[in-house]
Amino acid sequence: MKPAKRVLELPPYIFKEIDNRKNALKQRGVALLNFGIGDPDLPTPDFVVEELCKQASKSENQKYPSYNGSDVFREAVCKYMLARFGVKLDSVSQAASVIGTKEGLAHFSWAFLEEGDIALVPDPSFPVYANSVRFSGAEVYYMPLLESNNFVPDLNAIPDEIAVRAKVMFVNYPNNPTGAVATKEQMQKIVDWANARDVILVSDAAYAELVYNKDDRRSFLSIPGSEKCVVEFHSFSKTFNMTGWRLGFVVGNPDLIGGFVKLKTNIDSGVFDAIQLAGVKALEYLSVCADELMSVYRERKNLLSSVLKEAGIDSFDPSGAFYLMARCPKGVTAMQFTIDLMEKCGVITTPCTGFGKSGEGYIRFALTQPLDVIERLREHLVKLGYK
Repeated sequence: MKPAKRVLELPPYIFKEIDNRKNALKQRGVALLNFGIGDPDLPTPDFVVEELCKQASKSENQKYPSYNGSDVFREAVCKYMLARFGVKLDSVSQAASVIGTKEGLAHFSWAFLEEGDIALVPDPSFPVYANSVRFSGAEVYYMPLLESNNFVPDLNAIPDEIAVRAKVMFVNYPNNPTGAVATKEQMQKIVDWANARDVILVSDAAYAELVYNKDDRRSFLSIPGSEKCVVEFHSFSKTFNMTGWRLGFVVGNPDLIGGFVKLKTNIDSGVFDAIQLAGVKALEYLSVCADELMSVYRERKNLLSSVLKEAGIDSFDPSGAFYLMARCPKGVTAMQFTIDLMEKCGVITTPCTGFGKSGEGYIRFALTQPLDVIERLREHLVKLGYK
């Protein structure tokens, strides 16, 4: 028996070979330093865990939740958007819960794309964008994120025949894997371009709170004209170290939110109310949590940059997210550099080609290891053998 064609036609999973080699090294007893996975090593704040336990014990929270999120959760979300970004939203029609942004982003494609449509997808980017587009029967057009353009799409490079068929554009700032942050001017150009062509702008804001300069904290929904075309997905995963909790939300244009929720009512039964209420508690202490978190990542970023420089590895100074993207040595592919670091040094990283063709020439380090592990990286990199 074979899977459906849509599954068989998925691009090859580039990380399979990495996983195989990693497992082989583990079996040989090699001590590995894992900078590959974007899963925070820090725990969920105690007060959030305590709130979950408290709310989970209440019988009224143990029943089916609302499809689009509880009133309390959606109101807290809108309060957050107003306080943090100056964006005023209606909690009834412009906000909904999601079971993590990955689920939300994938199902948005199902709700709005069909055969004959084109979705504009940044390259490199989170694979769920392109794969969900393919599952919906639409076509993917990649927008290269190039170093020469500060990792922002060159809208002028999109051919007219593509733009006229485009229905959705995905954007992600702060960006994974580059760590780039879009300026207000760049965001305005993207919103204006989308409105002029009747294109839905889907903003993946999973790292919205993870910026090293508070002035870089932005939402596409704060840009004039965004009310016509933008939906934005936010996550609790990275801000509150809640990756396993699967909690996020989508906000924006009411027609787009309505269409998205209509699809979801036929797919899932919403987010467990106790988790939503724990999320409400998390948002109450957002400012303190975000500041403390970014203080930790700033220290790690600075130390890792120093260690890599000492080893002759050139890296970018990210403006946001919790990744450090580094250039591969001249003549070495991203995959080969990843394998060399793993097999010669016992260091696991991610080749940026796993996020798209334009990721060639770069690898990604996740800042999900404490300072003492980053210090140990020095002695491991000595074994690399080329600079």
